[in-house]
Amino acid sequence: MTTSHELHNKLSGQIVADIVRPMIVEGMTPTEALVLLESVIAGVFIAIVKLGGDEPVADKFIEGVKLRLAEIRLKNIEPWGQA
Repeated sequence: MTTSHELHNKLSGQIVADIVRPMIVEGMTPTEALVLLESVIAGVFIAIVKLGGDEPVADKFIEGVKLRLAEIRLKNIEPWGQA
């Protein structure tokens, strides 16, 4: 049986490829890719987050994104500072 972690990794790879590949083929910019991602995230929030919960969920979501980026990009380097 697949664990949640394994399923998340599998699905996220597929979703990223589905978003990025066509954009590269069409010559779109990284900014356009981020705008598309913003639309996808907004749609997911509308589908699953109760009215009034957007801000705390978004804050937690962005915190998770920052931690994931640090894990992937920095490996064993401790993240510090602010951008």
